[in-house]
Amino acid sequence: MASRRNLKKKITYIASDLFFATLMEGVNREAVIHAIHNVLALIPRISHTEPGNVKGFYKRLHEDLDKEIKIVADEMEKASKA
Repeated sequence: MASRRNLKKKITYIASDLFFATLMEGVNREAVIHAIHNVLALIPRISHTEPGNVKGFYKRLHEDLDKEIKIVADEMEKASKA
């Protein structure tokens, strides 16, 4: 249970860091807010793991988290080039 709690905290910290990305000039705020919403939607998924496929479940969860972080990183890169 402690690892689930730590994972939830990690996702919350990532979401707060992504929120600060919306303060950058030239960032598409709608895309970043959508990504933050998707990151926060991962928290309830942690509590309901799939029986029999726990390792695959957490692998997909981390892949989804990385995908949303990449979206925000791409938006920040576009803003810095503009």
